[in-house]
Amino acid sequence: MKRIHDLGTDATQENIRAAWDSFSDQKHKRKNIRQYERNLDDNLARVLHDLTDESWYPSDYIRKDVMERKHRTLAKAPIPDHVLEAAAIRPYETSLYDYIAWQCPAVRPNMGQKALLRALRNELFKNSQDECYYYLPMDAHHYFPLMDHEILKRQISRKIKPGRLQRILYKVVDSYLQGAPLGIKVSQIFGQLYLADFDRRAMRFFDVADDPDKLAYWTRKYIEGKVVTARTQDDYNELAKGPAYLTEKFHRYAREGCPHYLRFVDNVIIRHADKTFLGIVKTLAIMTLARDYHVIVNTDYNIRPTWTGIRIVGYVFYHDRILLGKRNKQDLCRHVHALWKRGFNEEEIRVRQASRFGYAKHANTIHLFKSIGMEKSLGKIIKSHRIKPPFDGMLGSQKRSFTGICKMLRNVNGGG
Repeated sequence: MKRIHDLGTDATQENIRAAWDSFSDQKHKRKNIRQYERNLDDNLARVLHDLTDESWYPSDYIRKDVMERKHRTLAKAPIPDHVLEAAAIRPYETSLYDYIAWQCPAVRPNMGQKALLRALRNELFKNSQDECYYYLPMDAHHYFPLMDHEILKRQISRKIKPGRLQRILYKVVDSYLQGAPLGIKVSQIFGQLYLADFDRRAMRFFDVADDPDKLAYWTRKYIEGKVVTARTQDDYNELAKGPAYLTEKFHRYAREGCPHYLRFVDNVIIRHADKTFLGIVKTLAIMTLARDYHVIVNTDYNIRPTWTGIRIVGYVFYHDRILLGKRNKQDLCRHVHALWKRGFNEEEIRVRQASRFGYAKHANTIHLFKSIGMEKSLGKIIKSHRIKPPFDGMLGSQKRSFTGICKMLRNVNGGG
């Protein structure tokens, strides 16, 4: 694994400008962004100076409590901090993401949640139910607030050589009293880097096959688990083949590892055909997370059959379909019903609830849309007016909402 070497390509006017464009995209209507743009060249020059002489230190965060299903505390940073951090990371972003396994698509450019949907959907549709009959869901408890600073710095140093980038990231880590601040881009990268090493260890079954003592110990546990959990005639037939057969089977599993592994920030999904083996994976994973990463796993980590549906990122995945999660479905129905009662037509509802319709369109929701009076047609789903403008350099004053364009066309056509 090659570590990132600081080449000094971050301290340039072009990079600072590109970082600003990335940060301010779709935010030009905000009051603080408009104020910053009034003297943009001087402001960006100060950011470049702070980045070059390394005199910058993160400003005090403004705490903001958000209650959406559960309580979260966001850390709001001033605009110069956002731009400087983005500029420091931008030239090395691709190398940083290359260190993270593709089974962890969160935050990565052109991947993210859609890549997770594609990966899990394709694997479920491609593999038979017998091949991945069970799955283990694990969710870290207060993942970002409880990150250990020393462990996080160690993970950063594993990928980034000593230099300006490493020092800037260390400053961001030390700027927060405990854990990592939610609300800045750097924290998203921290969330991926923190468990990047764990991902590889889990997919290798924690290198149990390479240690004779561990292999012998967990082989005994596997055989004991098979005896204790035997319920069906197939289980008894497998036990009748003897300890030698079960030993060879476990050794094969240990060599193969856990190829059906996915992680989305702090949510982990591991699938396997053997429930007893998956129970050992669960035990090793929980122990490793607690001992080496100081991560506590929420108690809802029972092993379940895949046919009951894999719940992650607001969807429920089956072998033949994808459904919208219960909470997201209820939120969509409640908001659409409220808009119908207020007298909005279908077109206006599509515009106002564009984000929810865009989220729901990735699932099999044709009957859901019909039940709430909204016809599902992917070509008709109207995107939000905050969509990225089709032409680079378009000013915020040049943007028009979809409803405004419709009114303008009606006026041109004489109200038809």
